[in-house]
Amino acid sequence: MFRLQSHLVFRVLQTVLAIALACILPPAMAVQEAKAFEQPANTPAVSSRLAARSPLMAVTMAGQRVVAVGLRGHVVYSDDLGKSWVQAHVPVSTDLVAVTFVEPTEGWAVGHGGVVIHSSDGGANWEKLVDGDHLSRFAVAYYESLAAKRPDAKISAALERAKAMAGDGSTQALLDVLFVDKRVGFVVGAFNSIFRTADGGKTWTPWMERTNNPNELHFYSLRASGGRLLLTGEQGMVWEIDPESGAVESKPAPYKGTLFGSLVSGSDTLVFGMRGSVFRSADDGRNWDKVAIPEQGGITGGAVIGGKRLVLATQAGKLLVSDDVGKNFRVVRPAHPMSYFGISAVPGGRMALVGSEGVQVEVLP
Repeated sequence: MFRLQSHLVFRVLQTVLAIALACILPPAMAVQEAKAFEQPANTPAVSSRLAARSPLMAVTMAGQRVVAVGLRGHVVYSDDLGKSWVQAHVPVSTDLVAVTFVEPTEGWAVGHGGVVIHSSDGGANWEKLVDGDHLSRFAVAYYESLAAKRPDAKISAALERAKAMAGDGSTQALLDVLFVDKRVGFVVGAFNSIFRTADGGKTWTPWMERTNNPNELHFYSLRASGGRLLLTGEQGMVWEIDPESGAVESKPAPYKGTLFGSLVSGSDTLVFGMRGSVFRSADDGRNWDKVAIPEQGGITGGAVIGGKRLVLATQAGKLLVSDDVGKNFRVVRPAHPMSYFGISAVPGGRMALVGSEGVQVEVLP
């Protein structure tokens, strides 16, 4: 349980901010907060005029629309590049930490409690597909079937773990989501959790037995590039997955801390994480070089801006910019700094940034 509580180092701040936000809720919202506890996975997100200024964890583009997700099921979107924001209708109030769109209308978001939600209208309205209880049942049924067909120590261990997790959706924290197309997608999260869907997220197949992850390290990010999937996680671990065969290859960086994400630009791969740690590979992860960074804040997100610039966002409210595919970085101070949790490229060389004070769209200095 301790590992679960500490698995998002750079998100510790969100709890403090959520408490502070609760203290300034309008009376109507305060009354709702005082009601008997209901499972967040089954409770719609509360409408708030502060949604775009409350802590948000991830941001992406749905065509020309900017969509951001965050605490208490808050989802906001903008059709005018950040000048105004609209709060979406969301059927859950769990913390949402990742979001992706494969086309302007089709998107998915994930978060705590194993929640997966889906939008078919560009992020304005969402439906819940599954939560941690569903994922546990999928896993138990799948591994029971496998164990009956071909008894194996790894499958037996996966079955026992799935049974132990069943009924405890609170431990099913999903930390990232990626869809290859409208039907095929992946979610990853705490304690070696990885699931694949082939029907748009209605049902999920566990892939836990495929990973080379005996210590059940957390998976923090998924990145697709050139037909491959890149996973990053705890203890400097990097994995590459063949999305068709499911084969997993470990490509660890020479680092013992957590890697929160990755960027791929052509044949170059960057992974980044705690304490300003950045590692670069020019040979698909076979070898890694440490990149000298003029900033020690935890790096929580990255994006390719304008098709060539690599930009990393830090928990300390700074941006790191590279114009040479990640070989060198310089520090840039944004116009309105905050503790950043995510970043996405926006048309016109702009960037959308989310963090402790909501979402903002800026031009790269």
